[in-house]
Amino acid sequence: MTYRRLQLIAALTILFVGEHNAIGAPTSGRNSHAGQMRLGRSIGAPNEGRLLGGAHLDDSAAVRACSAYSAGDVRWGLGPLVGMIERGAKTVRKKYPNSVLNVGQLSRAGGGEVNRHASHESGRDADIGFYVRTTRGNKYLTTDRFVTFRGDGSAPTWPGARFDDARNWVFVSTILTDPQVRIQYIFISTPLRARLLAYADKIGASATVRGRAAEVMAQPYGAHPHNDHFHVRIGCPNGMSGCIEYASVRRKPTHNRAACPIDEVAIRRGRPGHAKAAAFLPLNDTPTGARKAGGIGLGADDRPIDESLESLME
Repeated sequence: MTYRRLQLIAALTILFVGEHNAIGAPTSGRNSHAGQMRLGRSIGAPNEGRLLGGAHLDDSAAVRACSAYSAGDVRWGLGPLVGMIERGAKTVRKKYPNSVLNVGQLSRAGGGEVNRHASHESGRDADIGFYVRTTRGNKYLTTDRFVTFRGDGSAPTWPGARFDDARNWVFVSTILTDPQVRIQYIFISTPLRARLLAYADKIGASATVRGRAAEVMAQPYGAHPHNDHFHVRIGCPNGMSGCIEYASVRRKPTHNRAACPIDEVAIRRGRPGHAKAAAFLPLNDTPTGARKAGGIGLGADDRPIDESLESLME
């Protein structure tokens, strides 16, 4: 074999290994900072996809995995998603010292099906626990699982615990204004959505941010109400080939979930069958009868949207 041919083989080997490490193999975030995380690649739809590369969400001073949902290391996502969570948690902790964000499941390394979820397959979904405080005062409360809240902020299963309006709004507003991601949805129960928007209006939050929050926060129709956590989904990063923005039709049931009908393509904000299909309803196009919070439309009578991918198991 000639020397020139050996050089060519060596060059091709280096090229192949470099591409594999950059895109194809999961890389732990343990030894890297959020700004240095590999982008990864989201292939397919949120409910029918996989994740190539990506970043691992590690525990830190501001973020920790809820022990109740830590089995299987379902803590992988696109670099922008993981970085967004970390930046949001750090912002809350900076404003409210000692605050810690409890995180549930993201995606598996490599993506694909996640038990008890109809999505979370392509590295763009994350379950985020609510910040919790004491009924009296503003003391942060820690928990090893998600806590269910009513619209009045009380916790039916935890006397003395309250939905932390301030910390939760800081987190939501921070991720909504993060320039490195585009939030597609924040699934949350209708009463808690109204509560957060009312709080934002009360403190004089930016009308632009409140408007964006009103557009992306929604309760899925006929699904888990999301009254114990945020389900955050980011949109496909610009230029990411193979990434499908909205969920696909699932025609056959799998071993751990039922078949899912068509998803966001058929979204109707407000009552099912509403004539205007829109992932994001313009602020000046609030359906008749919608209630307002500080001038921001809350949706048709604050009813859930028909996001039928989420209608069985999130």
